[in-house]
Amino acid sequence: MGADGDPVATKTRKALAILGYVSRISDLSASRETVADLLWSSAAGHKGMQSLRQALKQLKTAEKTAGLDVVKSEGGHIHIAAGSLPTDLVHLLEHLNASDSPDFEAARALWRGDYLAGFEDIDPVFTDWLLIERQRIRDEVIDVTLKHLSGTLVAAATPGAEAAAHFLLHMDPAFEPAHRALIQIYLNRGQRERAEQQLRACERELKELDGVPEQETRDLLSATARSGPPNAQLVLSRPQNPEFWQDTDGSDVRVVHHGSDNVIHFPKVSIISSELARTAPNDGIYLREEIVSGLSAYRSFDLFQSDYFGDAEGPPPVLVQGDDGGNFLLRFQHNDRSGRVLIQFEDRAEGRIVFSEVVDLQEWDGIENAASHTIGRIYSHVTNKLRNPKNGSAFARWCQAEALMVEFDPKSDRKALQILEEISKRYSTFSMSYSGKALVNIKQLLHYRVEDRDSVLSWDEIMSLCEHAVRLDPWQPINLRTHGWALIQSGLADEARRSFMQAIRLNSVDPINLISAAEGLAFAGEVELARSKAEKAMNLFTTVPRVFYEYYSLVFFASEDFETAAKIIERASYKSVVGLTTRVAALVCAGKDAEALDLLSRHSESLATVIDQAGLGTGDPDEWGRRINFFQDPKTRASYDRGVQLVKRYFFGDRAAI
Repeated sequence: MGADGDPVATKTRKALAILGYVSRISDLSASRETVADLLWSSAAGHKGMQSLRQALKQLKTAEKTAGLDVVKSEGGHIHIAAGSLPTDLVHLLEHLNASDSPDFEAARALWRGDYLAGFEDIDPVFTDWLLIERQRIRDEVIDVTLKHLSGTLVAAATPGAEAAAHFLLHMDPAFEPAHRALIQIYLNRGQRERAEQQLRACERELKELDGVPEQETRDLLSATARSGPPNAQLVLSRPQNPEFWQDTDGSDVRVVHHGSDNVIHFPKVSIISSELARTAPNDGIYLREEIVSGLSAYRSFDLFQSDYFGDAEGPPPVLVQGDDGGNFLLRFQHNDRSGRVLIQFEDRAEGRIVFSEVVDLQEWDGIENAASHTIGRIYSHVTNKLRNPKNGSAFARWCQAEALMVEFDPKSDRKALQILEEISKRYSTFSMSYSGKALVNIKQLLHYRVEDRDSVLSWDEIMSLCEHAVRLDPWQPINLRTHGWALIQSGLADEARRSFMQAIRLNSVDPINLISAAEGLAFAGEVELARSKAEKAMNLFTTVPRVFYEYYSLVFFASEDFETAAKIIERASYKSVVGLTTRVAALVCAGKDAEALDLLSRHSESLATVIDQAGLGTGDPDEWGRRINFFQDPKTRASYDRGVQLVKRYFFGDRAAI
């Protein structure tokens, strides 16, 4: 590379081949005769040496342009000074020896194919050496990466293990051990649909080589179907949409036929990849897999996958009626000319195209961000449609209740609880109805005046609701998050931390899940992870709802970055008592007491309404102070309490004495 960052060319490929050859010798040195015989094998001895001298001059010219001094030729040998030639391969191995997902993403960018691609035809003897060396490099890279796919790491379904497997498939889409590792990882996370998709991807790649997956790979899915999900961290694992389950009291198992009212019918999404597997580069296929797995992670869709290899366009939009949950078509198609991927989402109940977008991955900061954008559009369209009160299906009623739950309004809560109670009575195995009831009760206990609360549930009763939801479906992120919040209020920080971390593992593309779980992790004392996940969530949002700036600010408060916390909370609403207290606490801890008092003074009238609505005017301010502070770390709790005490003294103490 030159000083301006542009590549510096040599006159012939053989000049670069000298560099490529010597850099792979253990002592970075080779005799001139060896190099001449390797690259000019058909030339007479003196002619070969003459050509070598010319090639070395070309290298020196290129080095001068680039401002380097790498290759030395002296004493009949050509050598490279140790450390003078940093290569992509060295950087690649450094990334692979780490264990974080970002390192594997960096490694993907560095792996651009076989070593010295395009140099195979410069000389037959060199070609023989090159083919052997390429295999050595591949073996070295694979061996380093496989260390991250040990049985323990795969069983733990770590993000690093998943990223390692994807890197191996980036190298070789037909590398079966990587497919097998991903299948195991997805099964261990409870993502059976994604595991099945991975097996189909493995079959597709091996079919191109006239092969089939080994029986060991196929047995993974059948073994899990017989024994249930391995390594479940919770006591009981039940499917969201079961054919077999126990009654809520744990009594005899009974069979439920598909016609039963107790079976939840989710929106159906048929997935078509029109020749994507044949023509798209790995990134295009990876984008599709990320979108499909992201939809699966919501556990709110019935997904069906079909690959069409005849008509490149696939079937035309078609009207499909009679399905209350909704019926949709998700179409992927690779454009050979532009290298982009067409994603089209069709509402089959209306016979229309909802959106059609051409994705250029170069315009996105990573495949995951591009996938999250599409997933969000799909989820938003489907759930908004189901929120129409005329739709009476179980999942539609849940969507209607969920929309009411986000409002801080007693009337909306009453309606939400009514819907949730209706769902749980008719569909006793629909786990989210129990989490929903728990969330409404938590909100009322923490933020409402006593006279505005419709619920009489105690914290023990709320915990029982959460535990029941998790038992019904331990793979549903909202169940894990709700359980985490109940555990935080019970002072069980370690258990809460595990629940929030599991929620993130189950759905890492939903920014709402990420930011909510990140806030919970911050309260539980897992500050660095909370900050990382919160930043990721904010990057995934297309537009950030104001309430999430409150969550984001609390994460920075936990990391003792009070200045940033104070700046972020300015973007949130003034209508939340938590937002008010966080704003005051951040300013006080940043040494800006006067600014905090000025804030309270300037907005005292509107803030008094907020305080009254939170129950402080008719309740016990000391009790409010205890329950408004969620931080479990003693130091952070004490810092936040400085803001709590100032709010209490300003509105219920001697304001003039402050």
